[in-house]
Amino acid sequence: MLKMVGAAGILQWGKSSKRNVICRRAEVGASDSFIWNRRRKFDTDEPGLFHAVTTKQKELHFVCEVGIQMAELWVRGIKLLSYFSVILEKTRVY
Repeated sequence: MLKMVGAAGILQWGKSSKRNVICRRAEVGASDSFIWNRRRKFDTDEPGLFHAVTTKQKELHFVCEVGIQMAELWVRGIKLLSYFSVILEKTRVY
């Protein structure tokens, strides 16, 4: 199960802390490096595929079972929460 955690902009799946990442950006479809690495498997154009890039420049690819519309909603939500987490970080008073 994939979920976004609050205003922190954390994308979380599973129970391990290694599966909690802060997203920098997200896009529908596969990245160029993913397409190159999986060129012999022919699964890079699967409907519902989207990827997120973390603050540490790691790429994470996910597939929605529902299709492209659900992937677009995920990407839109990740972008929105990432944007708000950056704003909250900049306005935080220490």
